[in-house]
Amino acid sequence: MELRTLQALRTVVGSARQHDVRVRRATGVSGSQLWALDVIRQAAGITVTELAARLALHQTTASNLINALAARSLIRRSRDRRDQRVVHLHVTTEGARLLVRAPRPLSGLLVDALGRMPARDLQNFALSLAALLGAMHKSAPSAAGEFLLGE
Repeated sequence: MELRTLQALRTVVGSARQHDVRVRRATGVSGSQLWALDVIRQAAGITVTELAARLALHQTTASNLINALAARSLIRRSRDRRDQRVVHLHVTTEGARLLVRAPRPLSGLLVDALGRMPARDLQNFALSLAALLGAMHKSAPSAAGEFLLGE
C-alpha cells in the first residue's frame, strides 16, 4: 500500500509539473503567475493582501508574483484614492491576451482538481495529508515544513 500511495503522489506531482512546463512554454510565465493573473482578472482592483489570501500564499510571495507580472506589463497597479498605502491590481490588455492563449486550467492542474472534488472527499483528503505531514514531522522534525513555499 505504501508503494502504491507513493506512486500516486509522484503522479500528482509529476502531472502538476508537466502542466507548469506547458504553461511556461505557451506563455512565458509560471503556473503560479498565470493563476495570479487570472484571479486579478476575475477580481479587478484586488489588493495584494486579498490576492495572497486567494492563492493561499504569504504576502511576500504574492508581491513577488505581482512584481514579475508588472515587469512584463501583464498587470498594472493603482493607488487607492483614500489610502495611498493600498495598491489595487488590474490586468492589462496584454495580460488579457495572455490569458486567452494560456493552457487550461488557468489555476493549475492541482488546484483545479481539488476544486472539482466532492466536499467530503476533499475533507478526507485534507485529513489524510495532515496525518502524513504529522508522520513526516515525527520522523524528521526539521525536514517536514509547516508552510507551503511559493516561488
